[in-house]
Amino acid sequence: MPGLLEKLKTLVEPDAPEASETDPLPRALAVLMLELAATDAGIDDDERRVIEQAVRDRFGLDDEELRTLLNEAGEIQRNAHSLHEFTHALRTGLKPEQRADVVGWLWKVAWADSRLDRHEEHLVRRLADLLGVPHREFIRRKHQAGTS
Repeated sequence: MPGLLEKLKTLVEPDAPEASETDPLPRALAVLMLELAATDAGIDDDERRVIEQAVRDRFGLDDEELRTLLNEAGEIQRNAHSLHEFTHALRTGLKPEQRADVVGWLWKVAWADSRLDRHEEHLVRRLADLLGVPHREFIRRKHQAGTS
Protein backbone atom coordinates (compact mmCIF):
# COMPACT_ATOMS: atom_id res chain seq x y z
CA MET A 1 0.00 0.00 0.00
CA PRO A 2 2.85 2.52 0.43
CA GLY A 3 3.06 2.85 -3.36
CA LEU A 4 -0.62 3.76 -3.59
CA LEU A 5 -0.26 6.33 -0.83
CA GLU A 6 2.66 7.98 -2.62
CA LYS A 7 0.68 8.04 -5.90
CA LEU A 8 -2.25 9.71 -4.16
CA LYS A 9 0.07 12.30 -2.65
CA THR A 10 1.39 13.25 -6.08
CA LEU A 11 -2.15 13.59 -7.39
CA VAL A 12 -3.16 15.82 -4.51
CA GLU A 13 0.14 17.74 -4.43
CA PRO A 14 1.49 17.58 -7.99
CA ASP A 15 3.93 20.45 -7.45
CA ALA A 16 5.36 19.13 -4.20
CA PRO A 17 9.11 18.49 -4.42
CA GLU A 18 10.07 14.85 -4.65
CA ALA A 19 11.96 13.29 -1.80
CA SER A 20 14.95 12.68 -4.07
CA GLU A 21 15.56 16.39 -4.63
CA THR A 22 18.64 17.53 -2.79
CA ASP A 23 18.10 21.29 -2.87
CA PRO A 24 14.66 22.86 -3.36
CA LEU A 25 16.07 26.39 -2.98
CA PRO A 26 17.01 27.09 -6.62
CA ARG A 27 13.54 26.09 -7.77
CA ALA A 28 11.88 28.15 -5.02
CA LEU A 29 13.89 31.23 -5.95
CA ALA A 30 13.18 30.76 -9.65
CA VAL A 31 9.43 30.35 -9.07
CA LEU A 32 9.24 33.56 -7.01
CA MET A 33 11.21 35.54 -9.56
CA LEU A 34 9.16 34.22 -12.48
CA GLU A 35 5.94 35.05 -10.62
CA LEU A 36 7.17 38.60 -10.08
CA ALA A 37 8.22 38.96 -13.72
CA ALA A 38 4.80 37.77 -14.88
CA THR A 39 3.00 40.26 -12.63
CA ASP A 40 2.98 43.12 -15.13
CA ALA A 41 2.76 42.51 -18.87
CA GLY A 42 4.50 39.13 -18.76
CA ILE A 43 8.11 38.04 -18.68
CA ASP A 44 10.28 40.08 -21.04
CA ASP A 45 13.86 39.42 -22.11
CA ASP A 46 15.39 41.86 -19.61
CA GLU A 47 13.54 40.25 -16.71
CA ARG A 48 14.51 36.80 -17.94
CA ARG A 49 18.20 37.80 -18.03
CA VAL A 50 18.05 39.11 -14.45
CA ILE A 51 16.40 35.87 -13.30
CA GLU A 52 18.99 33.74 -15.08
CA GLN A 53 21.84 35.77 -13.60
CA ALA A 54 20.40 35.60 -10.07
CA VAL A 55 19.86 31.85 -10.10
CA ARG A 56 23.19 31.16 -11.80
CA ASP A 57 25.12 33.43 -9.40
CA ARG A 58 23.39 32.22 -6.24
CA PHE A 59 23.50 28.49 -6.98
CA GLY A 60 26.37 28.11 -9.47
CA LEU A 61 24.38 26.30 -12.15
CA ASP A 62 25.70 25.59 -15.62
CA ASP A 63 23.66 26.53 -18.72
CA GLU A 64 21.90 23.15 -19.03
CA GLU A 65 21.01 23.01 -15.32
CA LEU A 66 19.74 26.57 -15.49
CA ARG A 67 17.59 25.93 -18.57
CA THR A 68 16.09 22.79 -17.01
CA LEU A 69 15.44 24.53 -13.71
CA LEU A 70 13.79 27.56 -15.31
CA ASN A 71 11.57 25.36 -17.49
CA GLU A 72 10.45 23.37 -14.43
CA ALA A 73 10.02 26.51 -12.34
CA GLY A 74 8.00 28.16 -15.12
CA GLU A 75 5.60 25.24 -15.23
CA ILE A 76 5.26 25.27 -11.43
CA GLN A 77 4.79 29.06 -11.37
CA ARG A 78 1.98 28.90 -13.94
CA ASN A 79 0.15 26.22 -11.92
CA ALA A 80 0.90 27.32 -8.35
CA HIS A 81 -1.98 28.41 -6.19
CA SER A 82 0.21 29.82 -3.45
CA LEU A 83 3.77 31.05 -3.02
CA HIS A 84 3.99 30.05 0.64
CA GLU A 85 5.76 26.74 0.09
CA PHE A 86 8.47 28.52 -1.89
CA THR A 87 8.96 31.37 0.59
CA HIS A 88 8.96 28.82 3.42
CA ALA A 89 11.73 26.82 1.72
CA LEU A 90 13.84 29.95 1.30
CA ARG A 91 13.07 31.28 4.78
CA THR A 92 14.13 28.05 6.45
CA GLY A 93 16.99 27.27 4.06
CA LEU A 94 18.75 30.63 3.90
CA LYS A 95 20.36 32.91 6.44
CA PRO A 96 18.86 36.39 7.02
CA GLU A 97 21.44 38.13 4.81
CA GLN A 98 20.81 35.62 2.02
CA ARG A 99 17.06 36.22 2.27
CA ALA A 100 17.73 39.96 2.01
CA ASP A 101 19.77 39.19 -1.12
CA VAL A 102 16.71 37.39 -2.53
CA VAL A 103 14.66 40.55 -1.97
CA GLY A 104 17.40 42.52 -3.73
CA TRP A 105 17.14 40.21 -6.73
CA LEU A 106 13.36 40.52 -6.70
CA TRP A 107 13.75 44.29 -6.89
CA LYS A 108 16.17 43.89 -9.80
CA VAL A 109 13.55 41.83 -11.65
CA ALA A 110 10.92 44.47 -10.90
CA TRP A 111 13.19 47.25 -12.21
CA ALA A 112 14.49 45.25 -15.22
CA ASP A 113 12.09 46.98 -17.62
CA SER A 114 13.08 50.40 -16.19
CA ARG A 115 9.73 50.96 -14.52
CA LEU A 116 8.16 49.77 -11.30
CA ASP A 117 4.58 48.53 -11.58
CA ARG A 118 2.50 48.94 -8.41
CA HIS A 119 1.56 45.24 -8.53
CA GLU A 120 5.25 44.31 -8.66
CA GLU A 121 5.99 46.53 -5.68
CA HIS A 122 3.11 44.99 -3.73
CA LEU A 123 4.31 41.46 -4.50
CA VAL A 124 7.92 42.22 -3.50
CA ARG A 125 6.61 43.66 -0.21
CA ARG A 126 4.51 40.56 0.44
CA LEU A 127 7.38 38.22 -0.42
CA ALA A 128 9.78 40.17 1.81
CA ASP A 129 7.33 39.74 4.69
CA LEU A 130 7.00 36.01 4.01
CA LEU A 131 10.80 35.70 3.83
CA GLY A 132 11.17 37.47 7.17
CA VAL A 133 13.14 40.39 5.73
CA PRO A 134 12.77 43.53 7.89
CA HIS A 135 11.12 46.59 6.33
CA ARG A 136 14.33 48.62 6.70
CA GLU A 137 16.20 46.05 4.58
CA PHE A 138 13.31 45.84 2.10
CA ILE A 139 13.58 49.61 1.51
CA ARG A 140 17.39 49.58 1.36
CA ARG A 141 17.34 46.84 -1.28
CA LYS A 142 14.66 48.68 -3.25
CA HIS A 143 16.83 51.79 -3.45
CA GLN A 144 19.92 49.76 -4.34
CA ALA A 145 18.14 48.02 -7.20
CA GLY A 146 16.50 51.20 -8.49
CA THR A 147 19.81 53.05 -8.71
CA SER A 148 21.98 50.30 -10.16
